[in-house]
Amino acid sequence: MSLKEILDKIEKDSSCNLIKVKEQRELPNNLPIDLFDFYSNYNGIDFFKEEAYGISIVPFEDFKTTNSVLFPPDDVIWEELEDDISQNWYLIAKSEQLSQYISIDLSEKDKGKCYDSFLETHANPDDSPIISNNFTELLEKIYSVKGKNWFWLESDFESYGDAYEGIEI
Repeated sequence: MSLKEILDKIEKDSSCNLIKVKEQRELPNNLPIDLFDFYSNYNGIDFFKEEAYGISIVPFEDFKTTNSVLFPPDDVIWEELEDDISQNWYLIAKSEQLSQYISIDLSEKDKGKCYDSFLETHANPDDSPIISNNFTELLEKIYSVKGKNWFWLESDFESYGDAYEGIEI
């Protein structure tokens, strides 16, 4: 499914709120193409807020490194993550009341891959599953479960592996 097709579905669903951009803004050109297209026209999505697993795509002003959002700079964890691959991960979705976050990778090697960044397991080797290969797929999968569960916890979810696979720690 294309980005336009999934956004059309989301826009027609009264359980979701697709937030349009009010004015054009300058975007960094290191974003994956689908994410760049999204933030050029929209400033977030609220998915199924009335459901137990409602989640939001963050507005562009909240699109920051996940580490900086989850851990204060004076935290011991911050120092441990200084040279970690997670420094390239940006917060793309959140459900704060459930401590659930999703990150998108902006590194050249893994650009666009999305990871489960649950507060308790964010940036932990062997506990950082790749949950989608790109932003468009992330939107499709979030939409498909209609807020009833996290799609990567569904029994039919096919794993893409862990973000830290093949990396010496």
